[in-house]
Amino acid sequence: MHRLTMSLVPRPGLHRRAPRRFHALLLALLLPSCIQRSEGAAAPAAAGGDPATVAGTSTKGASTAPPATLPEGASIAKKYQEFFSVGVAVTQKNLTTPEVRDIITRHFNRLTAENAWKWGELSPAKDRYDWGEADAIAEFAREHKMPMTGHALVWHRQAPGWVFARLANGDPQAIEAVKTRLKAHIDTIIPRYADVVDNWDVVNEAISDNSEKTYRDATEGSKFYGIFGSEEYVYLAFLWAQQAYEARAAGSSEGKLYYNDYNVVLKIDRIISMLNAVREKGARVDGIGMQFHVRLDWPGVELLDETMQKIIAAGYKIKVSELDVNLYNDYPDGKFKAAPAVDFTPELAQTQAKRYAELFALFRKHAEHITSVTLWGVSDDHTWLDHEPVGGRNNHPLLFDDQRRPKAAAAAILDF
Repeated sequence: MHRLTMSLVPRPGLHRRAPRRFHALLLALLLPSCIQRSEGAAAPAAAGGDPATVAGTSTKGASTAPPATLPEGASIAKKYQEFFSVGVAVTQKNLTTPEVRDIITRHFNRLTAENAWKWGELSPAKDRYDWGEADAIAEFAREHKMPMTGHALVWHRQAPGWVFARLANGDPQAIEAVKTRLKAHIDTIIPRYADVVDNWDVVNEAISDNSEKTYRDATEGSKFYGIFGSEEYVYLAFLWAQQAYEARAAGSSEGKLYYNDYNVVLKIDRIISMLNAVREKGARVDGIGMQFHVRLDWPGVELLDETMQKIIAAGYKIKVSELDVNLYNDYPDGKFKAAPAVDFTPELAQTQAKRYAELFALFRKHAEHITSVTLWGVSDDHTWLDHEPVGGRNNHPLLFDDQRRPKAAAAAILDF
């Protein structure tokens, strides 16, 4: 990605239960140091803007594009079964809504829990786990013989507050306390879902948005880095995840341990350096998750291809972990400026379809090294991009529309 030309988009994760007023406050607190960007958004030196303009009160940007007609009996997962599995991020509500459930079971053959498996969702209080939604998603996956991606063991944005409460950065006792809590969490969740999970996002988004640094530190919201005073927690997370599998059965960790991040085209050299260091210390790392929150126009296929080739050359597998196509650029000159809502016209639908087609052509090119491709949502009526960074503006980033009908993009990726 080109630092001076990409748009900023916050990462998904907190939108599901948060009211829009909260998002305005959240973004005001995060800017500029740790706002999250889409894959393909540029990372300007500073971002700004009036947070009052971030959250909206009404939904804008209607769809006027007609649904696409797919071939009789078409299934995206079946079309791609010789290349890689095709997954989707879900909530429990998705699985109990008949129309959405039908899309999932017809077109996808793997699942990721959008939020339900994140540590902060699972364990909001010390010594307490709320397994309801997490278990329901896992049971659906078992019932339909769908492997799952575990998302995510370590992520700074949705780690429970109690893990760090009353702990001082750099204090040896604080470091030991966080080590104990992190290892206990890994030892709890990996065995619970080991039968259905074929890979984990062990660490999520540990690399800095600032190209002058390697690691996301306390100034960018990482309490893990703040407590440890270093990236040691990354190595320990991979080591303990490997050990949790190996405690069940020798060799069972193989192929399962991934690092996941956005803006990988900007961060790839730092990511590879970090993961090589983890391997050199003796922990397993199998692959890199490229989130692929891309824009219609950026990053170019050539840059994405170059990044994938770097990953392959370094000896890591690739998974496309969080795919969607953002319609808007809200940081055209490096400062926040909310792009006006646009209707999703037939012409825009075709532009998006062309973008999806070129991305899937790239994925097929590297299919030998890609383990899975996962859409970050089922249909346009439930997407984080309707909320971040601008609330009340429809984004239409997925393969199925607000009425859960196939879009031109869905037809395009089937046409090869």
